[in-house]
Amino acid sequence: MSRFIYFCINLIMIGLGAILVRRVFVVFGALGSCGYLGYLAFDVFRESWLFPITLTVIGLGIIYLGILWQRHEQAISQRARAMLPTALRDMLSTRH
Repeated sequence: MSRFIYFCINLIMIGLGAILVRRVFVVFGALGSCGYLGYLAFDVFRESWLFPITLTVIGLGIIYLGILWQRHEQAISQRARAMLPTALRDMLSTRH
């Protein structure tokens, strides 16, 4: 259970890194997520044929989401930043 919570924290780091434009959050969140998926692949689902297929589908979905993100980055960022507190929004706008 604690490894799954760690995985969720890494996913949150990836999301925050994308919203706050902090690559370090995205990189370390991705490394932690890959570590959890490696644990699942080598320890939990060692003999499963379905798990590699599932990981392939998830990977293709992530690639598709990355393409959508690139196409609509401005609109997604503006909507996400509108949900942030005013002080944080001001800090991000002065950074760029």
